Amino acid sequence: MSLSFRLRIALWSALLSGIVLLVFLGVTSNMVRKTMTEEADFELKTFTEDMVLTAQEMEEGGLLQTQMVGTLSAERAEVRLIELSEIDDFENELGSSSPLAIDETIGEFPQLYKEPEWPDPSPGIEWKPDGSNETVTFKGKTWRVMTRTFAGYRVRMAIDLREIRDEVKKLMINYLEALPLALLVIGLGAWWIAGRAVKPVQKIIATAENITIKGLGERVEGVTTNDELGRLAGVLNQMMDRLEESFRQIKRFSADASHELKTPLAVMQGKIEAALQNENQSRESNLVLVDLLERVGQLRSIIESLLMLSRSDAGGFVMETSELDISEIMSEITEDAVIIASEQGIELDADNGRSGMMVEGDERLLRLAISNLLTNATKYNLDEKGKITCNLSQSDFGFDILIQNTGPEINIEDKEKIFERFYRVDPARGSAKPGFGLGLSLARVITLAHGGDLILKSSEGGLNSFLMTIPHININD
Repeated sequence: MSLSFRLRIALWSALLSGIVLLVFLGVTSNMVRKTMTEEADFELKTFTEDMVLTAQEMEEGGLLQTQMVGTLSAERAEVRLIELSEIDDFENELGSSSPLAIDETIGEFPQLYKEPEWPDPSPGIEWKPDGSNETVTFKGKTWRVMTRTFAGYRVRMAIDLREIRDEVKKLMINYLEALPLALLVIGLGAWWIAGRAVKPVQKIIATAENITIKGLGERVEGVTTNDELGRLAGVLNQMMDRLEESFRQIKRFSADASHELKTPLAVMQGKIEAALQNENQSRESNLVLVDLLERVGQLRSIIESLLMLSRSDAGGFVMETSELDISEIMSEITEDAVIIASEQGIELDADNGRSGMMVEGDERLLRLAISNLLTNATKYNLDEKGKITCNLSQSDFGFDILIQNTGPEINIEDKEKIFERFYRVDPARGSAKPGFGLGLSLARVITLAHGGDLILKSSEGGLNSFLMTIPHININD
């Protein structure tokens, strides 16, 4: 299945936009998570300072250690106190010491509180006034933990990151819910834009499709922009002007040449026939004259065919139409064809339908087309025990004339070429056969002029089948 250029543009735009939006979602989520984590670190720093100050006030008030721990641990549910230890003489003895020295000295001083199940700090975490932060998973929850020293105390506190995780999850869900609608809007917008962009191309295509041998005057109209498409339309119009003029000259030459050659050939034929009537001519001279007369007849036939094809190309194919009984015409043509075929050892069977199978057309041209098909079937037949069948039947469209003959098969690549002018098949079908390659071409032109068609239906099993279809007379006419 081939998608239109406009639809491909819309789909690619939606796909590319979707990828960009998903990348943006990932970057945004990480930025939100990082920002909220930094806010949590700032809150932890404040909480640790408040916790130390509160512990100092409680200690000065003479509260027992158990009362102090209960009060400190009940501040906020999402904030946990993990460890709180007192460091004596902090300013004088340890104020300028390294974190390692602080850590070694802490064990010598009383510990006010420590959560027993919490893991110890990671190896890279140091006790320092600015604090060290890490993310820890504890009892199925994710916590942000700060480890620091402050005002003579060593303190570790944690804050639950569930709020951050929920916010990020909510953001992603809302974003993903809105993504299909955004992609739909983007796709429709791209469809609309692509439609406007390819509209000139559609005009060019429509014009090109209407250009035929009889319609070379078609031009691309309505594309006047100064962009690439406008220049393309202008170039195509200029090309069609040149083609039309060239084709007109070729048709004029073909028609004029064919017309001018008819008179001298007719004179030559007349003189040769007169010479043959001279009884004083020798037998050798008569043989030469007979051969010349045959060649002149072939030339006249070629010229008549070329003139007819030239008129067809120029749209001046003159037909004298009348109501005809195609069955009667077929009977008369096949009656003569049986005699010609029998002389070459070919059997011809004909089923010419029934009387009253009426068509509207030019009798002379229809006879010529059917005769050309039968001549072709006779010419390209088997040398021995050849056979031709001719069948006339009625179809929904009109009347079908099926002519089948035994003989060499026609290659697939030659299926349409055999209807071209002067085309001769390869030697396998007999290059020595007489003819000049206009019979099938002329037969198809005549059939098309009558509103029908001529095709090579099949060529297999040593049997070639040509089908000519001619429309019947409309009953309403």
